[in-house]
Amino acid sequence: MFALSLAVASVALADPSASGEGTGPGELGFLETPPFPDLPISEALRIRLGTLIAPDAPVGSGEVTLVRPELNLRATWPARDDLVLRLALRLAESDYTVHGDVWGSSLGAAPGPSVDPDALIGDLDLHSVRLALEGAYRLSNSTNWLAEGEQWAVIGSLYGGSRWEDRDFHHGLETGGALGVGYEIPKRLRVALGISLRTPIDNAGLSLGPLISLRWRPTDRFTLRTRDLGLQAEYALTPAFGVLIAGFRSSDTHRLDQRDPLRDLTFRDRQVRLASGFDWTLANWLHLELEGGAIVDRHLRIKDEDLGTLLSRHGDPSGYCEVRLEFRL
Repeated sequence: MFALSLAVASVALADPSASGEGTGPGELGFLETPPFPDLPISEALRIRLGTLIAPDAPVGSGEVTLVRPELNLRATWPARDDLVLRLALRLAESDYTVHGDVWGSSLGAAPGPSVDPDALIGDLDLHSVRLALEGAYRLSNSTNWLAEGEQWAVIGSLYGGSRWEDRDFHHGLETGGALGVGYEIPKRLRVALGISLRTPIDNAGLSLGPLISLRWRPTDRFTLRTRDLGLQAEYALTPAFGVLIAGFRSSDTHRLDQRDPLRDLTFRDRQVRLASGFDWTLANWLHLELEGGAIVDRHLRIKDEDLGTLLSRHGDPSGYCEVRLEFRL
């Protein structure tokens, strides 16, 4: 849900071309300019394909390999001069392959005869889909309280989706939303603060969380922005090529199929990552991003709705890489 909140907060409050600012010339030869010709585009539609690979991560006395391909589609349109709407779709599949003794020999407080946790849980084939409607309504662009040309806006979102295992789509259904206030100094600063909430379709309980987003561009070359629960710093070496470093915490949770005698199970993978990478503008309509780094802290958990935490394991540091290709139309 926090990732959705950040996406809401990044909705353009004013000029949609602000993200396409250029930087000064560098000295990197073929990286100075995009290698492919530009096309007439509006950037109203963005399609991002990505794959994360975290191989052979030590957990317990075994290893866990994660491969997660995903598709993100985002369509933005200005409904009025003071209102911007966005439709966002995310599809992802997380494949966990387990080797050795990852979960240990005990299933916590589970009832019934003793079973091998690794045999009971096994490899995991997890799926995620989310469709969100997001918006930003500009309140004013003439206050000039903190800076000339500043803009204030109300931002919000509604979404529905599911995070499930194998074929039980309905088991993981959930819905939620976010509401906040945004502040922008065009081309330099964008801040959003608010609250987010979500709830499973089959559960009346609400989960509340903060909505916090920052994008600060003190110079044309340097940008600092929030990423999940953390920060990412970007530096443009040329107009077509930039580098990044990041430190953040991410969390991925799915509802699992029933495993007798257990019924309402959830699986959570929480990671703290340190990363570096680059963003190469191959054309105004095509961007390539490559990122690699370390998962410095990792916590895997299996929880039962009634019995609480059944299995909990901390992993040792391990490496990962991620490649993303974005089309802008």
